[in-house]
Amino acid sequence: MIRLPLSAADAPAEAPDIPETAEAPASARILLADDNVDFVDSMALLLRACGHVVDVAYDGARALELAKEICPRYAFLDIGLPRVNGYELARRIRTMAGCERTILVAVTGWGQDRDRQQAHAAGFDDHLVKPVTLDDMQAVLQRPLMYFRTQPQAANP
Repeated sequence: MIRLPLSAADAPAEAPDIPETAEAPASARILLADDNVDFVDSMALLLRACGHVVDVAYDGARALELAKEICPRYAFLDIGLPRVNGYELARRIRTMAGCERTILVAVTGWGQDRDRQQAHAAGFDDHLVKPVTLDDMQAVLQRPLMYFRTQPQAANP
């Protein structure tokens, strides 16, 4: 089921602060970073239609600026971003005050075990292999937040 707001004024201004032990939020603050403009703009439109607050960046440097400003609940980050790649972006977000609980999701064309391990070592909580669909993102967003906290975090290289 997809619920659409009646107008832009009916959309939530900000996503609520969700306690760590809570179920997945119905509305979340999401950062999407990908240099594929068509993909990221389409996903942002669909996620907003689902009631989420979505910010978009087309390169890693802008994604870093946005992360500092908004400390999103979720960040879906392309690994092959220009200016600052996704691995470095994840490492930097992990050190930002206020962003310690951000769920970081790698979005990449690389899906081998070593690729997943490298993403996890950089600080990612989850890993999606392109082509990524709205259903893939929704599956991540619908997991209880505690799911991500049980995943072991490797030390940053």
